[in-house]
Amino acid sequence: MATYWTKDWHVDFIQLWLSVLLLMHRVDFTLQDDNNWIGNNGVNSDRIKLRNLGARHHRRTADTNNDGYVTDNRQENVSPKMLGGIVIQHESQKLSARLRWLSNDEIGITTMQAIYDSLPYTNEETNLKSNLDKITSSLQTRLRNYLQVLRTNKITVENLYKFHVKQPITQKLDCCSIQFKDFKSENQYGCRISKQTSCDLIPPSTPRGAFNPGRNLTEVWRSNVQYFSTLKWQYFISVEGIHSEYPANGFRWSQDCHNVHDTRHRDVFLSTIQPQRKYVVIVMDHGNSMSPTQLHTAKAIAKHLLGSFSKNDRIGIIGLSSKPTYPRSDPCLLNSLVPATFETRVFFSKFVDKLEKVDSTTNHSLGFETAFEMIEHALLKGNQLAERAMILYISRGLLSSLTEAREVMNIISVQNARSGHKVIINTYAVIDDGKPIMYEKSFLQDIAYQNFPKYDVKYKLKIPVIRGMMMAINSTSDLSSSVGRFYLPLNNTADESPVFSLPYIDEADRSLTLTISQPCFHIFKDEHKLIGMVGVDLHVEDIVQDITYYNQDGQSYTFIVTTDGYTIMHPSFRRPMRTNIQPMHTDIRHFESVDGFELIRRSILSQEEGESTLLLDSNNSSVTEEHPTQPKFYAKYMWKKVDNAPYIVVLKVLQEIQETREIRNIVSNQHDLVYHRLDLLPREKMCLHLKQLSTLDTSTVFLSASSFEKPFEHLSEDETKRIVQIYLTYLKDDTMMISNPGLKDKVRNDVAASTRINDEWMRRYQASSLKDYIIRRYVATPSGVSRMYPGTQLGKTFDPTKRSWFGRALEFPGHVTLTAPYLDVGGAGYIVTISHTIFEGKPAALHSPADRVAAVMGMDITMGYFHKLLIDNIPACKQPTVRCFLMDDKGYLIAHPAFVDPNGKGPVEQQHITHKEPLVANDILNHRGFVQKKLCNRYNDRTVQRFYRFNTSLEGVLTNLVHGEHCARYQITYIPGTNAFLGIVNHTCETATAFCPCSMVDRLCLNCHRMEQSECECPCECPLEMDLCTGELLDEEDLNPSCERDPEEEHVVLVDSSITDKLDQCYQPKCEERQSKNDCMGVVDCSWCQVQLDGNTPINKPYCASQRVCFGGVIGAHTPYGDEIAANVMAQQFDPPTVKSTPVGPVAGGIMGCFLILALGVYCYRHHVHRNTHQYISSMPDATNRMSHYYNEPEDQEPVEEPGSGHTNFVLASFENPASISPYRVNTSYRRPAGGDSDHGYSTMTPHEDSEHASLPCLEPLLIGRDRYKPTAHGVSKAPILPPPPSICRRSRSPTPPQTRLSTAYTTIPEQTCLPSGSMGPTTTIPEAPHNVIANVQVHMVDSR
Repeated sequence: MATYWTKDWHVDFIQLWLSVLLLMHRVDFTLQDDNNWIGNNGVNSDRIKLRNLGARHHRRTADTNNDGYVTDNRQENVSPKMLGGIVIQHESQKLSARLRWLSNDEIGITTMQAIYDSLPYTNEETNLKSNLDKITSSLQTRLRNYLQVLRTNKITVENLYKFHVKQPITQKLDCCSIQFKDFKSENQYGCRISKQTSCDLIPPSTPRGAFNPGRNLTEVWRSNVQYFSTLKWQYFISVEGIHSEYPANGFRWSQDCHNVHDTRHRDVFLSTIQPQRKYVVIVMDHGNSMSPTQLHTAKAIAKHLLGSFSKNDRIGIIGLSSKPTYPRSDPCLLNSLVPATFETRVFFSKFVDKLEKVDSTTNHSLGFETAFEMIEHALLKGNQLAERAMILYISRGLLSSLTEAREVMNIISVQNARSGHKVIINTYAVIDDGKPIMYEKSFLQDIAYQNFPKYDVKYKLKIPVIRGMMMAINSTSDLSSSVGRFYLPLNNTADESPVFSLPYIDEADRSLTLTISQPCFHIFKDEHKLIGMVGVDLHVEDIVQDITYYNQDGQSYTFIVTTDGYTIMHPSFRRPMRTNIQPMHTDIRHFESVDGFELIRRSILSQEEGESTLLLDSNNSSVTEEHPTQPKFYAKYMWKKVDNAPYIVVLKVLQEIQETREIRNIVSNQHDLVYHRLDLLPREKMCLHLKQLSTLDTSTVFLSASSFEKPFEHLSEDETKRIVQIYLTYLKDDTMMISNPGLKDKVRNDVAASTRINDEWMRRYQASSLKDYIIRRYVATPSGVSRMYPGTQLGKTFDPTKRSWFGRALEFPGHVTLTAPYLDVGGAGYIVTISHTIFEGKPAALHSPADRVAAVMGMDITMGYFHKLLIDNIPACKQPTVRCFLMDDKGYLIAHPAFVDPNGKGPVEQQHITHKEPLVANDILNHRGFVQKKLCNRYNDRTVQRFYRFNTSLEGVLTNLVHGEHCARYQITYIPGTNAFLGIVNHTCETATAFCPCSMVDRLCLNCHRMEQSECECPCECPLEMDLCTGELLDEEDLNPSCERDPEEEHVVLVDSSITDKLDQCYQPKCEERQSKNDCMGVVDCSWCQVQLDGNTPINKPYCASQRVCFGGVIGAHTPYGDEIAANVMAQQFDPPTVKSTPVGPVAGGIMGCFLILALGVYCYRHHVHRNTHQYISSMPDATNRMSHYYNEPEDQEPVEEPGSGHTNFVLASFENPASISPYRVNTSYRRPAGGDSDHGYSTMTPHEDSEHASLPCLEPLLIGRDRYKPTAHGVSKAPILPPPPSICRRSRSPTPPQTRLSTAYTTIPEQTCLPSGSMGPTTTIPEAPHNVIANVQVHMVDSR
């Protein structure tokens, strides 16, 4: 057989080579460059020029992909006939002109640019070294004050203890016993507190007469807050476990207030009193001797121990039964100890949770032998361990034989002797009440004491052993008083120096917090007795405020690192006040990921002060003397260490400029300058602009935190009427004599400059032809000054420079930039923002994108307007088989027919071309140079982000590849002067053969181990994997750049109802007067009502109404704002009876009774007949074949059931059409929790649209219809919203259909398996097997032909 196979192989090999040679002969390979493809000559040489099929070229027309296949990347000739005669480039030029007109005239870009060109400027020297010194000095002063507070608390505690020795100080006030009414909410603390007193968390096992200085410390703590109002929590934790904290807190955020002491500040406490690195192995028994209660207790002990360690410690963990088990198969987890990072502790805790009772006896000897080996690999130097280490052994202690005890003790004796008796063993006997444990406790105590003589085991060294502790644990409460003291046998001496923690999330308010702590001692006769520790919790926002709000218009930025290299704040981070999940403690090299930075990093960490320059070429690579290429730019790093703190402030200069032009002191020309706090300083004519307190009299000024010298103090303090009046007095002062109330120098000039656009905006509001579509206009400067019309009250934490529209405009200076649709918190529904940059003034008014940006202007406009813009300008877009869309440079859709279709299947936020047009997406991914998949690491939530970047240098028209997808004939072209593309798709057939995998329940990628540029997938994310051995990222993810900072979302401003109840709406859309869909579309607060609440039944006469009536076109649908009007109320209002009639109740009742009797008779007859039939079929020998026929052969097409046809009796209908329920049916509102595991592809289905397997709507159409727009608990929903499904639908019987039928009318792609009966074709098949399951999953496939 081997010989036969060899001959056959030779034949196949020869045939393969002949096929390859024939294919190479047919395809023209040339190696010359194609100047018509990507040109390097002529005008706009950086533009990508598309090569059509008929164009002459000298470039190779085929390529070999990674799999060895030859691919043809030519595209077809661009023909207007494909789109019914539309010349798409002409349409893009018209759209470009229209968007430019919107920008120039409606927003006022030309007017505002002329204003800045006319302003007087003065040249000022730039001293970046002075900026660095100022930031460092400010941080140094702030930390010095807090260290002084900590020192005061420490001295007070130590003095109080001296009195306690003579007369006990024990007065206590249990935090859990304070009445709820005694607390009040404070924004600074994020929860309800009482500044009148402190309170105690007291463990039940606290000894009588234990030192409790809380009541005596209250006055000191309160005084500290009066001097330094930005302090957060102040506390003292004694060695007995008493936790006194100020201000008093009821800990209502915890599930069990009485056990908060087990977790509150426990890791801080341990790292303060035992700052030395600890080497610990945790061994947990889960053999057959453990009862369920004991196993539960053992897990609680292990997890409590894991939570006590900090990043400086080194830990390992073993699950022990007959053999050891480990969290993962990494060599370091088997043989050594790893850094106790946050990620490691979480991973180990999950491992503990998954341990189950094993039906085998516990091999105690093997457990200790393995633990000692791990310690030796980590610490052994020469013949002894370099440091002391601990084994924490959690077990019932039951032995399998009488001789096993001696074997265990012998193993410990031998192994510990090899370490020099530097290993301490603590044992924890888990007790199940009612079971005898006398001998087990004795055995575990002997292990802890290493009592070798008792078992006739000799000491192998003359050095005495260090005795550990044995504790019997029968409860999971108050573990901090027992298990939490595992460190005592180490007998380490605490250091007097303050300890600075890394940032962490405080459970009390879910905000980013940093702790400074210090141990307290009682000195008596030269002996230092540890009393406990004092700590001060600080807002990270307060510590890094100068770095967070540093702004030099893109010329430079700052960041702060620890002396170990961990990043505390960087421009890639969100503002700490907007961070509510535990951040990854990341080394600075991941954010400054340029070649050559590693050497600079070493200098930064080793030198007190310095600077270094890194020359970079165009590829962002360092330039060396051996390769003296001309650098495109350089980066200068300047740094300075903060005294008495482990922090280093670094300033990175991207573009060194000796002088900058600043606006000379100008005065506001607005006589009546209005601050946005209309609730504090009301206007005579106020109104509600949808849901926001507003005025049409004038625009309003908003000052964000970055406008202030001390941003955190501004955010922490409540704005009062007096403070607002002080701001306005300073800003309107034309004498320049009034003192500055804490604003930055640029702010007054920016306010004065922005006032000059006020009159133009008011004129445009009255005269604009787009008044019905424009929601608001605004301008913002890099200094944080913002002006808006209509004048509107904004939230205090709002920062315009952190919004998407501001950042996108900076990415495309001089261009009209569009954002993808998002939900307006002001109540306008889904909107799109148009924004544009304003450049620093020039006398000649000749600007280029390289000019310094002085401001960004924006305008919010309804999403429906852009759909209206497309159908009004491109009539073919109205055709049912044609889809016109706008897309930004990241592939997110700005306008698409699905966005205005009441059956659009989902929310319109973050909708990508891969969601709505997967056929097009699959094809364009094979066009070289147009789109690129990219990766970046996002450390805020520990994910690797996959996203697309489309090349805006596209010149010409992109269309179908020669051998690409032809069922969707499309053309895409760039809209000049914008960040957007115009696309038109014409569906020429009813089969689709390509899909893009999208997760239905979260953003998890289908395959996190593979990413190919030509494979279509929706933008998604993968977990950021850590190397537990080193505590750093895995090597392959270490190379990814860090992601840009996420744009911040705006928050709703709550205004006292006493102010808003009597106000009218600023704008009256008069929706009811608009008679046509086109006249209603896009109008502010209007929606074209088309279908009933079930999402399918069309109403008799569509009409225009407020979006509260029919959000998304569905009458009575829930709005994201929770303000919908009930459908039955609106039905009475909009469909009143036209003629009087006699009462129909009695008549209808009689008719219904007759129908019920008739239906019952028919049902009984059919049931009798069907029962006999089923019995006959089940007894036939070919029943299997009949079932196979049912699954594998196409069925006849079912006729369309018109509304009202078919069964009128729901009982009969339910019996004749039973629904098979998928076992994979899931809650569609589910979101993968942070750190959650993948669902292995079972959830690869997008919630945004129809899917070929969305069988869930078939089951409960009314339920889903009701929940479509259901708001969240906070009113504004950001979660995907499911649309109601078709009322006539059926389920596909195959989880992997090879085709998806497209109806001639518009429907989204990929199609849902619940299709109208009229569009159903032959059903797809699955091979019959005993384990086939109809699963609610989406499988994406590409035609391989």
